[in-house]
Amino acid sequence: MVEIMKKKIIKETFKNILITNVLILIFILMIFILAILYKYMLCNQKSDSTLEVSSNIVELYNTTDQFIEEKEITGKKINDKLNDWELLLVNKNNQIPQSYEVDLEKIEGNHKADSRIVSSLKQMLADAREIGLDPIICSSFRTNSMQEKLYNNKVNQYKKLGYNLDKATELASYWVAIPNTGEHETGLAVDIVSSKYQILDENQENTEIQKWLIDNSYKYGFILRYPTDKKEITMINYEPWHYRYVGEENAKIMKEKDFCLEEYIQYLKEN
Repeated sequence: MVEIMKKKIIKETFKNILITNVLILIFILMIFILAILYKYMLCNQKSDSTLEVSSNIVELYNTTDQFIEEKEITGKKINDKLNDWELLLVNKNNQIPQSYEVDLEKIEGNHKADSRIVSSLKQMLADAREIGLDPIICSSFRTNSMQEKLYNNKVNQYKKLGYNLDKATELASYWVAIPNTGEHETGLAVDIVSSKYQILDENQENTEIQKWLIDNSYKYGFILRYPTDKKEITMINYEPWHYRYVGEENAKIMKEKDFCLEEYIQYLKEN
């Protein structure tokens, strides 16, 4: 009888140990699976972030050699819906008019812009440098072919991450304008960065030159075109380096009312 009891106790003990071990293994397996899922999600976020912040100026915005090869573009004024070239609206819903032409003028280096904004732009850069700041232009006028090249490169980056073409196209359009909808193609926009920090990411806003430009660019007729709090309206992610000329009077009102260009044009239409 005692032997039977001992065997029964041993059997029950073994059974409990087995069940406990199985439960421990299941628990460990669940933790392992959750860790893999978390790492996968983290990697995806990191990959997207890498696309957003790791691109350097040479990779994305090296247009300094393009003007030698591109044909010369003669100029004429373009009227938008408000009959004001300074307020030409270009975005995903408003393509550059087919008749668009721009009279280019050299800014500095090999960079060029619409001749009507060059004087104001040079003055803004000169005043910034006079107080010890270090602005440099990293991108200015782009041809349509260059815009198309940059956009396709961005789409391909997202495709390599596993996104299908439709999703890659959508994501890319928030970082690089779709050809024929890019402000750089108008000659009215420039990208300005600090010579000491030439990475195109949100940390650019922490440089002294960006702080100064955000506060003072309106005095020269420029606006920060894609503010972080206007992404739903502009349909472009935050770019604390992209400045667009709209004219001093318009820029002053936009600064006072905290308008992006889309909001300001709607405001003018309603008033």
